[in-house]
Amino acid sequence: MKIFYQPQDGVCGDAIPFYNTSRKTYEIYYLHDFRDLSIRGEGTDWRRLASDEPGVFREEGEMIVRGDAQSRDLFCYTGCVVEYEGTLHIFYTGHNYHLMESGGRKESVMHAVSTDGLHWEKKHELTFYAPEGCGIELNDWRDPYVYYCEEEKCWRMLLCTRKLTGPDRLRGATGLLRSDDLCHWSYCGSFWEPSDCWCPECPEIFKWGDRWYFIYSTFTEAEGLRTYYRISDSENGPWRAPAYNTFDSRAFYAGKTACDGEHRYIFGWNPSKTGDVDAGVWQWGGCLVTHELIRNDDGTLSVRMPDAFKGFFDEGSGMPFVPFLKELSDRSGQTVLSADSGFAAAMGEKIPEQCMITAEIMLEEGCQDAGLWLRADENGDEGYFLRLDHAHGVLAFDRIKRLCEHNEHERHVQIDTGVWHSLTVLVDKSALTAYLDGHTALSARMYDYTGSRMFITASEGTAVFRDLKIHRLVKGCVDE
Repeated sequence: MKIFYQPQDGVCGDAIPFYNTSRKTYEIYYLHDFRDLSIRGEGTDWRRLASDEPGVFREEGEMIVRGDAQSRDLFCYTGCVVEYEGTLHIFYTGHNYHLMESGGRKESVMHAVSTDGLHWEKKHELTFYAPEGCGIELNDWRDPYVYYCEEEKCWRMLLCTRKLTGPDRLRGATGLLRSDDLCHWSYCGSFWEPSDCWCPECPEIFKWGDRWYFIYSTFTEAEGLRTYYRISDSENGPWRAPAYNTFDSRAFYAGKTACDGEHRYIFGWNPSKTGDVDAGVWQWGGCLVTHELIRNDDGTLSVRMPDAFKGFFDEGSGMPFVPFLKELSDRSGQTVLSADSGFAAAMGEKIPEQCMITAEIMLEEGCQDAGLWLRADENGDEGYFLRLDHAHGVLAFDRIKRLCEHNEHERHVQIDTGVWHSLTVLVDKSALTAYLDGHTALSARMYDYTGSRMFITASEGTAVFRDLKIHRLVKGCVDE
């Protein structure tokens, strides 16, 4: 059983979610990589999951088959799904870097259609490439997102491009194309030119309430590789960045959304690391992470854990703690951890490799941070921490023995003293996603340490813990 979906024969790449109004079901298409060059060879195809309650999935198999080494779509990369007059259309990126060796282009926009949603016909004659003489690079032309523009009464396509001029790593732009028939497209220049990234990948636009939202993923904005969003009062911008315009940590990429008319969810992937070790390089693809999107009163977006995950676990049981460093006491059934100066910790019991941890934590006045150690050994020498850091205003994740001078992951969030903060942590072997106060998510990976103890911690003051429970996994994310 798994908490986060990953195919048994490979990894999940970019998700392309689509709410099928006929089936009244979320369909999550995703890029599938065998990650097995010696036997399966290179390339990616499109597979599909179905979900009545995002977080729980039914596998529906392969939809777009990858081409061979001579085909334009050896790698069937990101795109979108559109329904129009009873026909389903997939627009996707055909990628094959081998074609450049003979003077060809490595990327094109390709098209497939279906009348039943199961059998797809590639329309090779509708394939098109980046136009020459338009001031854009010819080999960055990917991730088409198609939607109908009511104001212009035509179809629009947004896709990932790069300008020919400017600092090399700051030329990324979102291209705009128009069509009257979904078959013939005209390039109309840039929809957005941020001048701050290599490429704004996986674009998406939607209206929610009285605002427009533009979502993209990139790896050279201020916070690094993440999925970002911007807000506008108009479909055409300008696109403003709120103070915190990410949905998760660096361990969540290529997020795209779908809506059933009431709820909107965002689907991305938590990347694995080479060698399955903490010091490994982040890889393309991993397991699927699902968040429910929340629109706040000020128009900004945040995320929370989908309700479906609650059904994976039992009711949970409490955990006793014993003193480890500094003072541990009980206050009317609540666990109180205090350090008049420095750091305090208390050791709990062993926890499963797969579980959900729920707790409420209050930092009293003067306390700088408090949280959990996970996968720790009994000596407290090894393990990982999740820390509510009031002093720096972050939810932080890292190893006890750091690999570098800063936290591996941080989410900027207000941590108040004197109030209860709710923390929910999903642990699925090496994958972790934490939710704080129902509006902040942080995903991460834990490879090296296999200790099974959990500790509670506090720094420079007193923290109080209540309703801390360990919930055991009883049902996985795949609906059999």
